Amino acid sequence: MSWQEYVDNLVAGGKVQHAALLGIDGSVWAQTKDFALTAEEAAGVAGGMGEASGAYFQANGCTCAGTKYFTLRHMGDEGLYYGKKGAAGICIARSTQCLVVGIYGEGQTPGDANIAVEGVKDYLVSVSY
Repeated sequence: MSWQEYVDNLVAGGKVQHAALLGIDGSVWAQTKDFALTAEEAAGVAGGMGEASGAYFQANGCTCAGTKYFTLRHMGDEGLYYGKKGAAGICIARSTQCLVVGIYGEGQTPGDANIAVEGVKDYLVSVSY
């Protein structure tokens, strides 16, 4: 399966509106067509996820596709980040080699989005990614 198919399948599940797969170096592997994540934003996400302390996200929040999310929780040791902006939010899960990013919107629940994003991450870990 291509990286784009992972992203497309994540969105097709209905739990997130937008998704992306990033390398832990901040490179963009795949993203939904209407999700314009910039290289600078991807580098910031990767840098923040690489910190155990969460200081970067606490100070800056997390910006993806021009939207800045308020940090709710960052668990560096578990490779998880949760953020919110109004009715929308973000979940990021880190595997060994990549970051799975999911954005949920109005009408979608944070818990369902988190389970979907973390499920993709768990699968990628199981196949050594």
